[in-house]
Amino acid sequence: MTFGLVAATPGLAEAGALDSKTTFLGLEGDDALVTSLADAIRWDLNQRGLDDGNTMSLAELKLTMGCGDEDLACFAQGGQTLGSSQLVFGAVSKKGADYVVELQSLNVETGELNNKIERTVTAEELGDAQLGATASGLIDALYKIEPSVEELPPTETTDGPDELGDASDVKPTKPPPGERALIWGAYSPRPAWKWAGVGVSGVLMVGGLGMAIGATVAISPNGPIRKELITAAENSLQDSKPGNDVDPNSTQDLCELGRAAPDPSKPNEVTNAEVTRVCIKADNMATVATAGWIATGVFAATTVVFTTLLFVHKNDKTAAKLRKHGVGFGGAPMPGNGFTVGGSFRF
Repeated sequence: MTFGLVAATPGLAEAGALDSKTTFLGLEGDDALVTSLADAIRWDLNQRGLDDGNTMSLAELKLTMGCGDEDLACFAQGGQTLGSSQLVFGAVSKKGADYVVELQSLNVETGELNNKIERTVTAEELGDAQLGATASGLIDALYKIEPSVEELPPTETTDGPDELGDASDVKPTKPPPGERALIWGAYSPRPAWKWAGVGVSGVLMVGGLGMAIGATVAISPNGPIRKELITAAENSLQDSKPGNDVDPNSTQDLCELGRAAPDPSKPNEVTNAEVTRVCIKADNMATVATAGWIATGVFAATTVVFTTLLFVHKNDKTAAKLRKHGVGFGGAPMPGNGFTVGGSFRF
């Protein structure tokens, strides 16, 4: 088994000496071929023993850590959280009929790039027949691995099918269909960062909602600030200063009446200082209410995103096999002493 794997994977011997805690964050790009190339690269890294199995994407890392598009230091902090020592990521863009593939390897400890490559590939090189070789070539270039003579592709020959080599010498060109595809549904264990995202955003959403509701109630027509304003206006009619009167039953805005300058030549003075104080308090509370509602909306959207991520994950080949064959185990205590266990398997 070991010798077959070495023969099937270019550069495995050299790559095996590299760090095995490498997290592949996928490729950014909208074309359908981007997903196929990303799956092929992940497959190739896995065969070389470089993929740590983490399925977080670069977009998820940016969202979780709050990183900018080119913030390598922030990416490195995210890699430390994942327990990785290297991050591999890239992007694919369309250029005429061809595609430009950019691939980067980031050292998590130093926050600096180990290498960065850019290659132009054709649509044919991203097709089923050449996809595996394209992905392998990109990884060889990224890790600066030179293929040995034994690993060079064979020249064309007219030999018949009976003269072909052993099947173990044929390098896989494409990941099995369906593997590494995103699927929806409950799974376990879920990554801790997803639970943390739901928890933090949920707490902030509830906090924003509480602040927004409290401030909105305070400035409502029947709220405490309105009552405080009416009281201040009523007191102005009962004090010994006739020039500061504000009629609480007026149809005009009480705040405008209280803030009006009694003497046009003294614009910095107000008719009633107490009414003005309450009005300023109401303005500040209105600002708090607006900020609270905005924060509630933002954190509600973030909570929805993280909740969705809890149920979106890469397809697990082993788990799928177990579900397909109905593997199950159970147990129950027996009368008296003892315990019985049983299992099931569907062929």
